[in-house]
Amino acid sequence: MKKFTCLAGCLLLSSYLLTAQDEGVINKKERIDLSKGIFIGLGPSFTLGKNIGDYSVGFNVEAGFQKRLNRILSIGPSVSYLKFNYDPEITTEKGAAYVGNGDPNNWATKYALPNLKYDYGYYLNLDGGDLSLLSLAVNLKFNFVPIRDNSKISVYGFAKPFVTFASRKEVTGSSVRYAYETYEDDKGTPTINDDLLYYNQGDDTFHEDGVTTEWGPDDYEALKSDSEITGGIFIGPGIEISPAKAVSFYVQAAFGYTFPITYISTQSYEPTIESYLDEEFPMVKKGFSSINLQFGVSFNF
Repeated sequence: MKKFTCLAGCLLLSSYLLTAQDEGVINKKERIDLSKGIFIGLGPSFTLGKNIGDYSVGFNVEAGFQKRLNRILSIGPSVSYLKFNYDPEITTEKGAAYVGNGDPNNWATKYALPNLKYDYGYYLNLDGGDLSLLSLAVNLKFNFVPIRDNSKISVYGFAKPFVTFASRKEVTGSSVRYAYETYEDDKGTPTINDDLLYYNQGDDTFHEDGVTTEWGPDDYEALKSDSEITGGIFIGPGIEISPAKAVSFYVQAAFGYTFPITYISTQSYEPTIESYLDEEFPMVKKGFSSINLQFGVSFNF
């Protein structure tokens, strides 16, 4: 009898738990009246991390469709476009002179100065290299609080795995060679020969020596325009106002990572002549990180 009572109790408890579970599933699957939407958003974009390219603030725009599977989860496709322009001011933040030590003008022979060695460098003037990414994503949106027909505001998180067509414009420019005096005699005393070379300024400043080199994609393969197909993901939080109304508004921050692509990043190189002579300079191929703020509107039906 005791065994039967225990068994009956277990069956009743199991039945109760199954009923509660079913009700939870039913509640989760309830739909709101307007379960579909078309959205469009735009905003500024910023590179994120150390040595992530010589690029200024960019912009992003996105359009897509979403369907609420239930009060918590929405899914749908979207197309987005990100654009970053090359910024020469970022190139010069670390110092645009790539410096070595020696005698590139062969003045030691010309002026019979056997001990002549001096620091010299190449100062960059670049143009082009703008970077753009056209992406097709699958949006997974999770509302932290279930949406209801009378919801005023919704806080959500999202993940957007994407495939992207990344393209970069060709890079052109020039380099101007600079130098400053470091010549001393065997006793460490500056000599009059410094004045003959016009570099005895005493201010540790680079002075142009008149050698300008134009360079571009005809000379360096790495500077040619480039395009590639790769992927990545955006993740982040957002806030939506009037999510269950015919028109809703949202603001969100997307932290994006794109698998390795090629872009300008002079600060990824040491400021040396060896870096300047590298055939890949000033390009790198590595992951590209960004943070993208977006303000948008959704038309729900």
